[in-house]
Amino acid sequence: MNPRYVQDKAASAELLRLILQKMAAHPAAFNPPTYAVWYEFLAGINPQLTEAMNKLLADKGLLSTEIAQNFFDLYISEDNPQAQAAFRSNMQKLLDNLAKFAESTGSETDRFSAGLQKYGETLNQGVDAPSLKNLVGEIMQDTQSMRSSVESLQGKLHESKGEVEKLQQELQNARSEALVDPLTGVFNRRGFDAQMKKLLATPDLQGRRVCFMMLDIDFFKKVNDTYGHLFGDKVIRGIAAALTALVKGQDSVARMGGEEFAVILPDTPVKGAYALAEQIRLRIAGSKIRRSEKQDVVEGITISIGIADCEIGGDWNDALSRADEALYASKTQGRNRTTLYAVAK
Repeated sequence: MNPRYVQDKAASAELLRLILQKMAAHPAAFNPPTYAVWYEFLAGINPQLTEAMNKLLADKGLLSTEIAQNFFDLYISEDNPQAQAAFRSNMQKLLDNLAKFAESTGSETDRFSAGLQKYGETLNQGVDAPSLKNLVGEIMQDTQSMRSSVESLQGKLHESKGEVEKLQQELQNARSEALVDPLTGVFNRRGFDAQMKKLLATPDLQGRRVCFMMLDIDFFKKVNDTYGHLFGDKVIRGIAAALTALVKGQDSVARMGGEEFAVILPDTPVKGAYALAEQIRLRIAGSKIRRSEKQDVVEGITISIGIADCEIGGDWNDALSRADEALYASKTQGRNRTTLYAVAK
């Protein structure tokens, strides 16, 4: 699984600088969803968000708090409320601190500007040498004060950059954990949905087809009843490992629940999916799994598979249902077999 945020320190620091400029020019509140929207847009890592933002900005629109929240919900959020709540809270504290420092520096800038104007008026009126010396001293003192204020803001921005990177990594870790099945290490159903959204946003795959492989462990209840649930978990992990070893590139494996798995095969013809399914089925049927508490091995574990396809931008939930129907046909026709939906209906 690829990390979402891969920018190094220099790149993320530049993004922080650009984001503050952009946020200042738009009416949206300085809150975490707004920051996340600007970050992913300026980093160029979210094609769907980029398209929506470009359309908004091309129409000379402004990013409001409501629009930013809508963009965040549509294109960034992955339905992990706890991770989002923590991210929002910590980011809000960080942004509040930055706003205070920016306001303080702004006040110092206004004071410095007013002082320069006053000094200019004094010079225009004419001053003697001692007064001029005092005036230069005051200007130098104000300049040093202004420099200290700017340096303080720069230091706070540098410190905040590290805090932002830490928050982003924590959010990414939480997102990744929420998308992964803890028993097998493959995607869970939420991760499956996230992968499909990613495929929908991949320009090179537009107009192509995607195959779905649904598979189920045969007589799994009997395995659990005979050997126990710990061995059943070992079987499930073994199936996941075999699937992961055999799928490549953009293909993805997900545990949909219990002993049922799904494989996403983008830009793969049905014949190719069928050949891969048979390779998987035969490898698992020929495997032996050692029982951890004993020296004996268990063999004869088999799987049944169903396959269906659709366009990348089509109704993939319907395609999943058709693949599941083909899986049911494999079950009713004797198990340990692969069925294409076209044959099943």
